[in-house]
Order: sequence, then structure tokens, then C-alpha cells
Amino acid sequence: MSCGLTCLKNYCMTIGTLLLAASLAALGACLFLLFADPVEQRTQYTSTGPNWEDLGPAFIAAIISLLANLCLIGGAKQYSKEIVLFWIVWKFLLLILFWTWFAYSKLKYHGYIDWMSVQGMRRCYWCSLKEAKYVDYGGTLASIGLVIIIIPVIQFHLKLKRHLREMTQSMSQYDFAPVMYHPSSQQQLQYSPYKY
Repeated sequence: MSCGLTCLKNYCMTIGTLLLAASLAALGACLFLLFADPVEQRTQYTSTGPNWEDLGPAFIAAIISLLANLCLIGGAKQYSKEIVLFWIVWKFLLLILFWTWFAYSKLKYHGYIDWMSVQGMRRCYWCSLKEAKYVDYGGTLASIGLVIIIIPVIQFHLKLKRHLREMTQSMSQYDFAPVMYHPSSQQQLQYSPYKY
């Protein structure tokens, strides 16, 4: 089923709005973890504050995602292929960032990365919980879902590129139109596609 530019624009604006709400929720969760410190209550108040190895990347990713989703809404509204491309690139970088963080946490938990004695690195808190398998499954499902969501946005970007290329090619044929002389009045006329 082929979808036109208007349909894809509406899809991008809808997805941008939904992901904007998700980014706000993620930002709220990061602020909750920062100031409420629920980990401290689970560890009988032996926690030394939020773990910035986990919270820092999530906080930065939530802020950039919030801005990127705003850019997707505005870029789709303006038919801007560059702004839509920024959103696509950021979402792929977000996937890479998540799986890098996930691998780092797992390697740290299993002892392949150990900077605790020298650098004061904390252990992976969520890796030892019984709910840790849900991070695996949830991350996999969220990644697949995000890739599925990205596909129509990529299609929108490609259609914008094709549309712009067609417009510039059709306009370029008029830029170098030959000069024509009217034989009766000897006035110099140039063909113009624009009506005055």
C-alpha cells in the first residue's frame, strides 16, 4: 500500500507526539530516580545516592529525545528532509546507546569489567534483581518496535528527497531557457514558467 506525502506527514506528526509523551515520561522517571532515590529504600538506606552510570545516559537520552521528537513534529509539518533525517539518525543512535549501556551493565555484573577498587564503580543494581529478565525482553521488544516505527519515517524522508529532486530538475530546465526574439517588434523575450 502506497502512502502519499500528506499521509506520511500525518503519521510522522502522530508518532512524534506519542514519542514526545514517552520522552516526557522518561524525563520524569529520571528526575524521580534522581531526587526520590527509591533504591535507597530497597537497600535499607545503605545506598549512596543515584548511580550516574545508569541515570546519566538515561537523563541525557530523554532530553535529546524530547527535542528530537519536537523536531520530527516540526520537520514533518514543514516537509523538511534534513530535520526528519536528524530524528532518524538520533533514533538509531539511541538504539546503539541503549544496547551499549546494556552490554556494559551485563559485563560489569559478570565481572568482565571491574573498576570498583580503583575508580569507585558501583555494581549493576538491576542485574541482580529477579526482574532483570524483563529488561532483556523489554529492551528487545522496544528496539523492534522502534525500528518498525522508523520505517515509515524513512519512507517519508525518501519521498521528500525524491520530491525535492523532481522539483529542482523541473525548475532547472527553465533557468537556462534560450533567449527568443519576437520577429515583429524585435523585442527580446525570455520564456518564463511563472505567470505574472
